[in-house]
Amino acid sequence: MKKIIRTVLLLTLLISLKASAQNYEAPKDYHFKKHEDYIKYEADVIKTADWLMRTPWDAEPVKTEAATQFILQWAQGTPDVVIELKQSVMDISDTNPQLGFIYMSQFCKYAIQHKAGFDKIPANLAALKAVIEKYNMEPTHKRDNDVEKLIEIDKDGKLKDWVTTEFTFN
Repeated sequence: MKKIIRTVLLLTLLISLKASAQNYEAPKDYHFKKHEDYIKYEADVIKTADWLMRTPWDAEPVKTEAATQFILQWAQGTPDVVIELKQSVMDISDTNPQLGFIYMSQFCKYAIQHKAGFDKIPANLAALKAVIEKYNMEPTHKRDNDVEKLIEIDKDGKLKDWVTTEFTFN
């Protein structure tokens, strides 16, 4: 009986995830010329970050490309969020480049949601935890020793210490 209930719950979850993924549309015809343009799209950045987290990499390649391009354009130009791409971040996204977009989108999401008292340590921590979560739940990821090391650091409860020492902030 437990097996049947578990199966039904899993199917319900998968159907709801697919339905929510289908509801997402990446912003179109966006233009970032002035500061207000970036602010206007902050809710879309959050929605896109969430969609990228819950959508498998190979599920909707056209939407995924549009979503990642939107995040990239927004992140590169916004004056409100500065992402310092440290070597550590480059290392965890070299084998699975999609993880770089997860990191970037989740960092941006954190920054938007924590404007007052923003701190780069918790922002990087949130982004890295999202990378770990996505790596673990993504069925098509390639094995990556750098991410596996990060997972172990997190399991040991030392991720915050690692972020603090590994990321030297200017």
